[in-house]
Amino acid sequence: MDKTILVVEVIRYNNIPTSYHVIKSAENLEKASEYLVALRTLNKDSKTTYELFNRFGQFEVEEIKKVESDGADEIRF
Repeated sequence: MDKTILVVEVIRYNNIPTSYHVIKSAENLEKASEYLVALRTLNKDSKTTYELFNRFGQFEVEEIKKVESDGADEIRF
C-alpha cells in the first residue's frame, strides 16, 4: 500500500485559478505533519496555505494522533 503523503502549497489568487504546488513528500504522517507545521509557521503570505494530501485526497483534520496497536499502526482523526 502506498503511504506517500504530499505537502502541497495552495495559492489563492483574486482573479485567476488557485495554484497547487507539491512542496515536499513524506513516507509517513508524522514527517508530513512536521513539514506542514514548519511551513505554516514560516508563512507570512495570507494568500498562501499548506495542506496535506494522500492518495485519497486532502486531509481535513484538526488533530492527528498515531495510536500503536498490537499488529498494525493505526491513525485516528
